[in-house]
Amino acid sequence: MRGTEKLLSVALAALLVTGLAAQPAAAAVSMVTKIVQEPGDYEARFPDVVKLRDGRLMAVWHRATAHAGTVGTIQLSFGSANGRSWSEAGPALADPKTMAGIDTRDPKLGVMKDGSVLMTFFVPGGKVYYSVWKPGWTKFTDPVQLPAPGITGGVYSHGVPLALEDRGTRTDQVLIPVYSAGAAGGAHYIRATYRPTADPRLQVTGSHKIIGNGNPAGRTYTEPSLVQYGDTVVAVVRAEQDGGGSPAIIAKWNPYAATPAFTYQSFTGVLANSHHLLKTASGKLLFTYGDKAKTGRPTVGTLIGNPAATWSKGKVVPIYNSGAADQANPSSVEIAPGTFLTLGYNAKTKAASPTGGTLWVMESHAADY
Repeated sequence: MRGTEKLLSVALAALLVTGLAAQPAAAAVSMVTKIVQEPGDYEARFPDVVKLRDGRLMAVWHRATAHAGTVGTIQLSFGSANGRSWSEAGPALADPKTMAGIDTRDPKLGVMKDGSVLMTFFVPGGKVYYSVWKPGWTKFTDPVQLPAPGITGGVYSHGVPLALEDRGTRTDQVLIPVYSAGAAGGAHYIRATYRPTADPRLQVTGSHKIIGNGNPAGRTYTEPSLVQYGDTVVAVVRAEQDGGGSPAIIAKWNPYAATPAFTYQSFTGVLANSHHLLKTASGKLLFTYGDKAKTGRPTVGTLIGNPAATWSKGKVVPIYNSGAADQANPSSVEIAPGTFLTLGYNAKTKAASPTGGTLWVMESHAADY
């Protein structure tokens, strides 16, 4: 699709205001363009976006006809530095046949210290895979299953891989957040060494449980996301109580310690689902999430001023609401200091919305929060 076709016309902008299409929920947030509108019954779900070392953006998403129970593929597009134009979408894997007939879900991107990108995703039954892209390439390598030592049952991923800063002998370390179900399940991370030219590229050295299910009874913990501030990793973990919403859990630890000591905080008043953590140029953290306290779980965001300290709920900004019951899973990048782009998808059918199946790019600013 040509770049000029990516820009929203005045007519479409007017359409958004009338509510006939998905729209931002606050005047401070603007819908700047779309990455793709999937054809037919296909939808662009569970997106992730990162800024590459050359300034461009990279986005991936799950292309499928439904949330689950179908075979979806991971799609890829490259965006300009300001996020206003995007390349034509196509399969993310160089050889899509390697995962033919398998639903490849929740792709997440982490930029490594050498500028390469590590993508993780999971498949039904609870197996996590990873794949690599390097500068100059157009696709990702054939996926490799990620070992999960010490984690029983199926393993699933949602948060982005975190490349740790080097400390002494701890070099090229990567933490991959995962979760597992059942009484022995909960939120975990897998530790590995990233080896850009070796086979396998991720040499897994172990795993740690961040927080376990059943604490208290009926509580489950999923979808951990990680970010680093100095010698502290901060995690946000989705919590559910007896199948309903529960405040997110903030966990912190020193990732360089042989045996990490976790501290915990309940993020009072924040029922965060499928969230994303973006460390900003100012040092603050843009926390975007699906707000389960609101009908339809729309995407909202807030800025956390001191993420390594106690979190408190501040101003929450509506970012995107498609009006569909199945939405959120946001991902954000900072294209200039204090200017953020967040992805949102319209999961409505085209019979219900003319922009059904569209992956949108929303812009907000630090001053909005």
